[in-house]
Amino acid sequence: MKQLTRATLKPFQLRAADELTQKLQTYPSPPYKPRYNPETGQPYPFICRLKAITGSGKTPMIAVVAAALGDAIILWTTNRGAVISQTLANLSAGGSYAPLLPEDTTLKALGDLAPADWADLLSARTGLTILLGTVALFNRDDAGKENLNLHKDRNGTSYWEMLAGRGPDGRNRPLYIVYDEAHGTTAKQFGRLTELDPLAFILASASPLPPGLEELVPGSTPDEKAAALERQTVVVNTGEVVEAGLLKTRLYLVDCSTTREQAVRDANDKWQELRTKAPGPDKPIWCGVVNSTLDGLEVWAVLTEKLGVDPTKIAVHLSKVNDNVVAAGATANWNEVQDTLKAKKTPEQLRADGYTHIIWNLSLREGWDEPWAYVAYLDGIGKSAIDISQKIGRFLRQPNATPFADGDLNSAYFYFNVPDEEFSEVVKNTQKDLQSEGYEIITMSAAAARKGGSRTVPVKKAVRVTEVAESFGEDLTLLDEIVLNAVPDFSEAALKAPGKVKTKILDVRRNQEDAHLETVETRTENADVLVWRYLFNRLEGIDTRVVRKENTCFSPDLKMQPRMRQRMHYGSEAMRILHDALPDIERKLNTEFRLEREYDKDYTVGDFVMSSPNLQTDDQIRRDRYAVRPYVNALHAEYNGLNKFEAAVAEALDKLGNDWCRNPVKTGYGIPIPKLGEGTTDFYPDFLLWGKKNTVWAIDPKGKHLLQDAIQIKLHGLADIAGMPQRIRVALIVEGNYDSDGRNVTRRGKVGCSLIWKDNSEIKAKPFESPGPLVAYLVKL
Repeated sequence: MKQLTRATLKPFQLRAADELTQKLQTYPSPPYKPRYNPETGQPYPFICRLKAITGSGKTPMIAVVAAALGDAIILWTTNRGAVISQTLANLSAGGSYAPLLPEDTTLKALGDLAPADWADLLSARTGLTILLGTVALFNRDDAGKENLNLHKDRNGTSYWEMLAGRGPDGRNRPLYIVYDEAHGTTAKQFGRLTELDPLAFILASASPLPPGLEELVPGSTPDEKAAALERQTVVVNTGEVVEAGLLKTRLYLVDCSTTREQAVRDANDKWQELRTKAPGPDKPIWCGVVNSTLDGLEVWAVLTEKLGVDPTKIAVHLSKVNDNVVAAGATANWNEVQDTLKAKKTPEQLRADGYTHIIWNLSLREGWDEPWAYVAYLDGIGKSAIDISQKIGRFLRQPNATPFADGDLNSAYFYFNVPDEEFSEVVKNTQKDLQSEGYEIITMSAAAARKGGSRTVPVKKAVRVTEVAESFGEDLTLLDEIVLNAVPDFSEAALKAPGKVKTKILDVRRNQEDAHLETVETRTENADVLVWRYLFNRLEGIDTRVVRKENTCFSPDLKMQPRMRQRMHYGSEAMRILHDALPDIERKLNTEFRLEREYDKDYTVGDFVMSSPNLQTDDQIRRDRYAVRPYVNALHAEYNGLNKFEAAVAEALDKLGNDWCRNPVKTGYGIPIPKLGEGTTDFYPDFLLWGKKNTVWAIDPKGKHLLQDAIQIKLHGLADIAGMPQRIRVALIVEGNYDSDGRNVTRRGKVGCSLIWKDNSEIKAKPFESPGPLVAYLVKL
């Protein structure tokens, strides 16, 4: 099992976790305003939200936040039981996310707590404890065993009351509530949770704010509350999630206007094709999503009797299989059916047990999102388009969160056996749900899908490009001093921040709480953190090239310096000073950060993989994008995947007669970003062009909406790097007429296109009528 650490998290995950942690540590200081209960005068819990699409890694992001909360109790809950069991497994020792938590973290299922566990939980003053359970456990109206245990009267109180901090046996640590996937939760359920008097609710969901929580958000009007919630929300851009490789980038929706047998056959053919392409021992999984067990058995019969699939490799995860076998009649060898639902196999066990095909319905939908599920036959007759679209969402994750060179393995395929009018509705709903989140949705006929796939175009000749590396120089002492100079020898007072102790008085005679005697006192006890740990975590969030877990640009001695060993409380004056010093530290580190030649290796242009060449679809724009275009002077004979403007640039490059090629993202030639803190560490130009005097141009056509960011991040000088046998230069090509004052570019018109490049430290822009004369000018520079 691959485990995640801070070093292996994606930059956007670290940034989001860092921002969320800062919000929690800053409250109730500005810009966050506490809201008070008008009846008791007590502050309401702080509401903060992580807004991110499913598959972005919300659980590891929240785990990083949890690790920074110090001594605390976290109630991690949702209304989906499968999510809780998966989260517990992933956070527990040996789980995928366990390294993200402190080593002494205690994890418990709320429903499994014994009396001794409750005593330890409530009496402890230090350490991090995470309790996991569904909201159903909190419902007093439910007579379940766990519910009765939680609310059972225990000498005038209950575990629920103690967890809320009430009474002499109440908890001694602050409580935070993490709510994962909060949509579908009722106001009554959240009302139950507010009874626990948490310091904060941490909502991990892309859905709107759940009902019942509006009252906790500051503001007296809807607009004021919306503005406050926006300040308290960390948004993860879906484009970054897709670009990072966590999600499949393309969904193929195949309309099978044919028999069930033919649709299942087409889907299985695609599955076999993908299995031959997938490298390594892990292989794609085929899924049949049906409406009834009888339908599922008929699909099983097609797979085994008609297509020769090994029945021992098909998991039939459906209810009452034996009863439906009788109804199906003696048409197949039913005694070979693998009834995995009856065997109580979990979704996680199905692939681990070697099943290549899974037939399921609602019994597997909740909480199941297997990255290796690539192909699905959806028997949607009689089901709503919305229901089918929701099933599609279970196939979005990318295996190992890493894109493949073959675009077919970065896609998911759905074969529908539904009437034409229902298919149109399916497409409409899927596009509404997913395309706005950054996915490419492609529809086609079943016949066209059989002709799809990817194609590898061999490179014509071996061509190398000098690699560029990053460096902070050799003087580690200088780097250490940048940080040390920002860390004062703090006074004891500056390192401290008051904690709070809320005292509630229980009148033993009446066995009731006396609210009039309740007090709130400040205390010196508070969670603390070493200065070096705080700074390293923050610097890692700024740029992983500065700190990546134990690997840093500093000397090993830095964190052993006395000033770096100071312990400071969260919310202390010392923490505020260091927080304010971070921009200056980043600025000074940037002065030492540089690019240099990578002497150990060169990049060699390899074969090019075309995704879905000559795709047959009703969408004219996508037909044009995936059309295969031949080229004479390119390093590959043909390319596809170009938009209209990119295709015009490619045609102009080919007419030059020089060597040039398309440059694939992630697997192609990457250029390090020469400035820290830009949110990304490398960029991959769309084209490479070999010019005069051993110059290689990295060319990136850009839309006007992305131009300013591209200029700031990508348009940097590489020509002055010492020892480079090749001169690497970056050029942006943008539609429209642009000019430059040396520092900024300004759009003057919509006609034509413009070349934007850097000459020494000056940004230049030159307009042209078309890409042809532009690249002819470029190649002479």
